[in-house]
Amino acid sequence: MSKHVFLTGPPGVGKTTLIQKVTQVLKSSGIPIDGFYTEEVREGGRRTGFDVVTLSGKRGPLSRVSSESSTSRREYWVGQYVVDLVSFEQLVLPMLRNVSKENRNSILQDILAAVESCRR
Repeated sequence: MSKHVFLTGPPGVGKTTLIQKVTQVLKSSGIPIDGFYTEEVREGGRRTGFDVVTLSGKRGPLSRVSSESSTSRREYWVGQYVVDLVSFEQLVLPMLRNVSKENRNSILQDILAAVESCRR
């Protein structure tokens, strides 16, 4: 029986922290788990973007604040953030390609929460 949990809430309530703690518990219990979450990037006390972090420890930029003067037809925007699609695809797509019937329920994703946070 598969179970799915969708974690939502405003920025700063602990969604990412919960995912990190659940991941630690599952890994320490020997339960195979794979997936990713997003983590806020701050500079000088100000949110400047998000990184995508795989459960195997790889990290890369997901989005960064950018000025209007740096717009390009090749950039993808969510609110004030430019999305680094190449970085996201390099980290996440290989993991998603390895999803099988046996492990598809072990994939954790926090990307929707990041998109919602970007919009605010």
